[in-house]
This record gives sequence, structure tokens and C-alpha cells, in this order.
Amino acid sequence: MKKIITLLMTILLVMTLGACSSSKTFESEVEGFGGPVKVKVTLDGEKIAKIDYTADGETPTVGGAALPLLVEAVLANQSTQIDGIAGATVTSNAFFDAVNDALTKGGIDPANLKPSGDSGSAENSEISTDVVIIGAGGAGLTAAITAKQNGKNVVVVESQAIAGGNSSRSTGGMNAAKTVHQDSNEFGENAGLEKTLEKAEAYTGAGEEVIKALAATVKEQYAAYQASPEGYFDSSELFQLDTIIGGSGLNNPELVKTLVENSADAIDWLEANNAILHNVAAFGGASVKRIHRPVNAEGKTVSVGSYLVPILLEDAQKAGAEILYNTTAT
Repeated sequence: MKKIITLLMTILLVMTLGACSSSKTFESEVEGFGGPVKVKVTLDGEKIAKIDYTADGETPTVGGAALPLLVEAVLANQSTQIDGIAGATVTSNAFFDAVNDALTKGGIDPANLKPSGDSGSAENSEISTDVVIIGAGGAGLTAAITAKQNGKNVVVVESQAIAGGNSSRSTGGMNAAKTVHQDSNEFGENAGLEKTLEKAEAYTGAGEEVIKALAATVKEQYAAYQASPEGYFDSSELFQLDTIIGGSGLNNPELVKTLVENSADAIDWLEANNAILHNVAAFGGASVKRIHRPVNAEGKTVSVGSYLVPILLEDAQKAGAEILYNTTAT
């Protein structure tokens, strides 16, 4: 009886080990957009059972947002012969190459794995709503939040698989004049301001009349500030002057004025919607410290796009805006 029990236990153990051994994991890494894309592909026989990845260098709102979608698509199709995520091409290609390499290490030829998932054919549908917004970038998400805050039903149509658009790639910050955050800085940009005024006075060409008029106003404002310095010196006119000089006088002055005069309110609106841009610095094209940037928990400045997009997206979704991905509009 003991020999029989021992034999049965041995057989059971061998069967268990055999079952476990059918699942194997293979690793690979390929250089992505901002660093290595590392994958661990678990195979259950010929099936791709699981894909784990790390890609700390990828932009969170671009490649970082694309990777979980790529994993889902490969598992659903059991193939890497599928489309990557538009806008995250480098990351997509690195991911596919890494998975293919891991599959090869596991004895599987990726070329033999044909897509088995949904063909992605379009379907007709009719949606009734108050507001349709084309594009889920920074502007589109802001519009969606604002419309929802005003009691409207909103549908956002986004042609890509992820939100963010060009906003996701913005790395600097947001320029704004006459904000409370500027006033927390001591003014020491006299040389830059005076250089701008000199350049404006000597300027000839497109937009000359507008540039010289703005420069005259800024000169008066600066003289008044020097006589009684309070807070940080900046003005709507100086912001306009910097912008139009930067555009070689080809800007539409009325649009520049609209942008500038609403810039401080935009910073306040973002703050009211959980996006804080309180670090103020001097960047190219500005005579004074004007660019507002976010900081992380360690106090280090971070890319404004990868910071803002997830917040705006979450706010839009919480507000109830419907976002249709992979959907084009005519």
C-alpha cells in the first residue's frame, strides 16, 4: 500500500511539474523613444499568455499611455502584426520588436502568428448631444470640461487611440503675465527688459507700428515701476511685445492681445481644476520670468504636457464628457 501511495504521489508530482513547465517566460529589451522598453512575455505552449513591461523613459501621456493598449491588442490578436498607436510610433515599434525577440527566444516565429482579433471595421451610429468637440488635446479637453461645467452634454471625437494630441509633447510650461505666482519672485530681469525695448525702438519691418506703440507703453510702465517697485514687473503690453517681436511682426495683434489678456485667468482656471503651475522661470522669447511650470513631489520641474493631460482627461471624464477614441470626424 505504501509503495502504491508513493508511486501515485510521484506520478502526480511529475504531472504537476509537466503542467508548470508548459508556461515559460522570455525577456527582451529594445531602445524606445526615451530609453529601453523591456518586456517579459509568458508563453503557455504556443499561446501568448501574458506580457509585462517596463518603460520608465517613455513620455507618460504618449508612449506610456500607448503601451497598455499595445499589450491588450497583442494578447487579443495573438500577434504583433497589427497597427501601432499613432503618435507613439517609436514606442510601438520598440514594443513590437522586443516582443518579437522574446517570442523568437521561446521558439516561436512571430511571422507565423497572424492576427485573430477584431478587424476594426467601422459601424454607423447616431448620437445626440449639445456640443461636439473635435480632438482630445489640451484645448479639446479644456473645452469639454468647460462645457460640462455649464451644464451641456458633450461628445469628444478623437482620431487617435489616446488623448493628449500635441499637448502631450509640450515640455516647457505656460506663459502668463500678471499672475500671483510671478509676484512671489524678486524682479531682477532689468537687462533683458531694457534689451527688448532697445530692439523695439530700432525695429523696422512688418508690424513696426504695433511694436513701437507697445514699446512706448511698456517704457512708461517700467519707469513707473522703478519709481515705486511693488511685486514683480510684467504687463500685458510687454507680453504682447515679446510675442509680436518673436513672430517677426507677422502675428495678428488682436489674437495676441486676446491670448495675453486671458493668460492669468487661464493659470487660475487650471489651478481651480487641480492643475497647479506655480513655478515661474525665464525662458527664451520672454524678457522676464513668465513661464509657469509644474513640479513633482520632490520639487523638481516636470514637462507641462505630461503633467496637464492626465489631469484634464480625468476631469473631463469625471464631469461626464463622452470621449470616442479611434474616431474620425468629417
